[in-house]
Formats: sequence, C-alpha cells, structure tokens
Amino acid sequence: MNIVEQIIAAHAGRERVSPGEILSVAVDRVYVQDGNSPTIAKIFARHGFERVFDREKIGVFFDHSVLPPNIGIADRLREAERFCAAFGLTMYRAGEGISHQLALEMGWFEPGSIVLGSDSHTCMGGVMQSLGLGMGASDIAAAMVLGETWLQVPETVCLHVTGTPKPYTSSKDLLLAVLARFSADTFLYKSVQWTGPWLETLSLDSAATVANMAVEMGAKNAFLPPGRGREQLRPTEAGADAEHLEFDIGGLMPFVAKPHAPSNAVPIDEVRGQHIDYVYVGSCTNSRLEDFAEVARILEGQKVHPRVTLVMTPGSKQILLDAWKRGYAEAIVRAGGLLTPAGCGACLGTQGPVPATGDRILSTMNRNFQGRMGNRDAPIFLASPHVAAHTAIRGELPGAEELS
Repeated sequence: MNIVEQIIAAHAGRERVSPGEILSVAVDRVYVQDGNSPTIAKIFARHGFERVFDREKIGVFFDHSVLPPNIGIADRLREAERFCAAFGLTMYRAGEGISHQLALEMGWFEPGSIVLGSDSHTCMGGVMQSLGLGMGASDIAAAMVLGETWLQVPETVCLHVTGTPKPYTSSKDLLLAVLARFSADTFLYKSVQWTGPWLETLSLDSAATVANMAVEMGAKNAFLPPGRGREQLRPTEAGADAEHLEFDIGGLMPFVAKPHAPSNAVPIDEVRGQHIDYVYVGSCTNSRLEDFAEVARILEGQKVHPRVTLVMTPGSKQILLDAWKRGYAEAIVRAGGLLTPAGCGACLGTQGPVPATGDRILSTMNRNFQGRMGNRDAPIFLASPHVAAHTAIRGELPGAEELS
C-alpha cells in the first residue's frame, strides 16, 4: 500500500484498503475557524450534542476576521467564544495566526496522522505527510462529537519533478506551472505524491506552499518527500497501481496567474509591464518567515512605488515577532509597506484593505477568483513573494531578467 492507503488503513482498523472504498476512520485532530464556528455551534444546539470526543484534540482559531469590519462579524466572534466556553475548547484568539500555520507550528500535523479542518487548505498538512482534510460544517461537527469521519479512499498520482528551474523560481511558481500544464480533472479527488530531487532541497516554508495548493489542483491531498526541516519523513512510495506523471522544470521561469483562475498561469515575460496598484503578500500559501525575508531583501534601501499599496500579513504571531527581530519587518515598513496582524488578512475580502474599483492586484494568495478580495471590479494576478516585491517597487510586473 502507498502512504495514503497506509494512513487510512491504520485509522480504520484494517490491514489493507483499496481505492474507491468508503470507510469510517478515527481522527487525531479537529480544528475550526471562526468563519464557520457559529454554524457548527448551531448544529450542536439543533441536535442536542453535549460533549466532544476529546477537548484536548480540538481547537478553534480566530483567523478569518482578525479585525472585525462590522457589527455582524464582531457578534459572530462573540458567539464563537461562548461556544468554546460551553464545551471547554481551546481558543486561539485573533492575532495568533492562520489555523493551518499554527497547526504546523504546534506539531499537530504529525506524520501518519489524520487531521480535519473546517477550511479547504487543511491539505497543507501533507508537507509533514499528515492526511489533512478540509471539510464542511456538518462533517466537522460530527467529527468533533464522534472522533471519526467517513471518506473514500482516493486513487494516487505520483508527480515526479525533474530538472532545475531558473534562479528566483520558487515552489509557488512550480504550482502555477503545474496548474497551467495539466487539465482540471488530472488530480481530481486523488492523493498526489510529489517526488524529485529539487523538491528535496526545499525548506519547510517552501514545501508548505506546495502542499497548501493541493486543493487548487483539485486533489484530495498531497504528500511531500523528506527535505530540509522534515528529515524525519519517509520517502513516498506510490505503489504499482498509481498513475505516474513527470513534470520537467528544467529552465522553468517564474509564473504569474492572470485573472480569474490560478490555472490561467503564464511565464512572467508574457505579462511583463502590466501595471499593478495593490500588492498583497500573505494568506496560508505565502505568509511565512522565508517569504518576509525575501520581500525584505528586495525592498532594503528601496521605496514602494507611489501608486502602489503594499500590504503584508504574517501567517502567525511568531512569524511577525521573528520578522521584527531579524529586521525584515522594519525594512518593509521603511520602504512604505503596511503590516497587519497575523491571520488570513485581505485574502477573503471580509476585512481590509479592500481594493478600490479598477485596482489591479498582484497577490501571493492561492486563489484569484473574481471578487475574491471583496471587489469584483478589481482583477487579481497571482505570483510568488519574490515577484510581488519587485512589482511593488516598479508599479508593474517585471520581466524575468529584471528579477534579482
């Protein structure tokens, strides 16, 4: 059996499982984000649930609405607080950080575990070879009570990466290039096992970006091989029944996704010179210390273009503190950038800064659907933090030869 089958079998009390089987499995952790915790509270009330399976294994994270923009959302957060108090659940308050990043920092994504989250990017757990599964409110509520969930054993696709990309090409560029290359159904509801020498050189921060965007690939989950910061992981074996694909990144240049889909991605030179009004570096995809370091390096001694608003949101409070300690935050602020509290920030458009009508945005998020940041008339491009920093200085998308 391959890794996803081994994890599922162990949690189902079975010796073997096969793709297509629908099973009940025990779960190791469950976490909830503030956007749907009131809905989950209503489900508990409607069905008269009076307990959870293990309070120590459940967390509620206030990350989507760190700075409540209106009375309605502020009231929802208070409702979530009351729910946590009633059931004795651990609450991670606004400003602590994004649920997925905190789960990574706290060691919740243990290799071989099953972790459920009420957000689609729970798949980021695959960076540690944890089966992280994003689920809706009803399934999460059931798992909180029962300590188990149901799933269908996915088929496996082994995606082998060969070659070495150009300088300044990042793991984010790899994901955008993969989305541009493969059709939408290639990875649909499948377990993706990434392999290849270049992937093994990635830091934990960079590898987490790859795992995070498994859902944009349409995958059920994705597993990363051992690498820097995750040496304890085992090499992934896809198994004889897996589909095998190869992706050559030899000479790959940075990519940019044009509006309004992550898969609408092209080599950066194809969009060179397009003006940008708003640069956002953040989200659970690219808000880690490595991302802050890269932006700070490029901005050191420079100024953000006078027409551009640069906003940066760290993925956790610890990342923010480390960014200040190492001088990254100061370099960004001195250059004209704005720093917000840790959390999801502007990614989902429910809190500021909301772009103005007609603004053209360059973001490091995972999605650029129309209206994603709160304004349907503000088109969003996606790129890496490296490209974002250069864009903030220039006021337009750079070409590959202008990156440094």
